[in-house]
Formats: sequence, structure tokens, C-alpha cells
Amino acid sequence: MAALAALGAPPVPKIFSTMEEGPIPGGINPGEAWLESHGRSLGHFVDGTWLKPPGRTSLECQEATTGRTVAAVPAGDSSDLAVAVAAAAAAAKAWAGLGGHQRGQRLTRLAATLEGDRRGTMGALLALAGGRPLCRTLGADLDLGLRLLQVPVGGVQLGPPGLEGWTSLGVVALVLRSPCSLPALLWKLGPLLAMGEWSGGDSWRPWGQLAIQGTREK
Repeated sequence: MAALAALGAPPVPKIFSTMEEGPIPGGINPGEAWLESHGRSLGHFVDGTWLKPPGRTSLECQEATTGRTVAAVPAGDSSDLAVAVAAAAAAAKAWAGLGGHQRGQRLTRLAATLEGDRRGTMGALLALAGGRPLCRTLGADLDLGLRLLQVPVGGVQLGPPGLEGWTSLGVVALVLRSPCSLPALLWKLGPLLAMGEWSGGDSWRPWGQLAIQGTREK
């Protein structure tokens, strides 16, 4: 520290108070590039497909820090919810029948995919939506979300104790009225998916919808 002072280096508090976000590696925002590849016009993502029902009012998705419009999505209604519920119901039996070990493998593969080539794109999209700096969406939001996805894997492969007497509730719909962070979403969905439940669909818009299969005690 004495050597740094002799060189005239600024004190640490001043460094942090004047720091700015560094440039995105490569100079291209991967989140913006992904939105451009979809024509900045998204749909409701259900059963692996972007659905764009005709005749719908478009909703604008805005960048949190500037308010500029970065994409548009169709306004959802009860028919979209019904499609998501139907997709969840069709997939639920097969997913539950995989067994804990295979479900854990698939969730681990999902986490590895998000951690790999898609990491930069996910972080940039989270930064656009939430207004947090890219370094924080990559170093906190995304990493925390991936850990929350992986934590239930070990438990379900070992067989979580205390669940005797519980049975499937069936497909239920969850409507989110405001943006939901990735860690908060995976914190709730990770254990459900690991236990054998299923998420049928989600939507890119200020409020989303999920169709999931729940459990209850007999």
C-alpha cells in the first residue's frame, strides 16, 4: 500500500466511486444480437415453439435503464394460458417417468448449456431487462440461478426424505404480474423440475405465465 501511495495511486474508495462498466468483449452486445436475430418481435414460448397469435395487441419490452424499446411481444390472454397448460399436461407423465437420476442429468445438462456458449447472451439479456451491470448479471444473477438449478439435482438423485405420502396435484398455472429475476424463477422451478414436475411454457412480456404440475400431501 505504501508503494502505491508513493506512485500517487488514488485511494480504493475513489476507484470504486469512479469505475464504469467495461466494454462487452468483442464489442458486440450478444443480447442485442439475439433480439435482432428474432426481428425484435418475440412470441409466447410454449412447448419449444414461439407462438405469435394473430390479431393481438403488441406490448413493448423496454430496456430498464433507458426506457428504449428493445422488443415487442403479443399481449396474452386465457387462450395462451390454456395452450401452456395443455403442453405441461402432455409432457408431465413422461418427465416424471424418467426417474430422479435421469431428470438430474438433464437439469445438469441444462445448467451446463446456460453456463457455456449462451452465458454471454443470457447475461446481456438479463442486463437489458433488469438494469443491472453486465458484470453483476454474469457474476451474481446467472451464477446464482445456475446454482439454484443444480442444488435440487443431488437431493432428487438420492431420494429426498420426508416426501412419503405426497401425490401429484396435476397441472396448475402461475401468472406473474411483474418481472421475475432468473434466480427467483429457478429457485422456485428447480426443485419442482427435479422432483418430476414440468414447466409448460413462459412468455416474454412484462408479466409472464407458467404452467407447472404441483404436488400435495394425501
